Amino acid sequence: MARADERYTPPDLTQIDISKPEALRYWARTLETDENRVRQAVRKAGPLLEDVKSELGSYGPG
Repeated sequence: MARADERYTPPDLTQIDISKPEALRYWARTLETDENRVRQAVRKAGPLLEDVKSELGSYGPG
């Protein structure tokens, strides 16, 4: 059975919310990186998905 955070879908797919653990786990899985890197990228680039992907050097799905 899937954990609750594995079924989590963010309310806004263009913004990354690092204040919620389930959201952070979702974005780490989606961006295929670890939670710490997502957190650092959001702190540096802001919460917009495209900015975070650029910061991470990720241009794949997400």
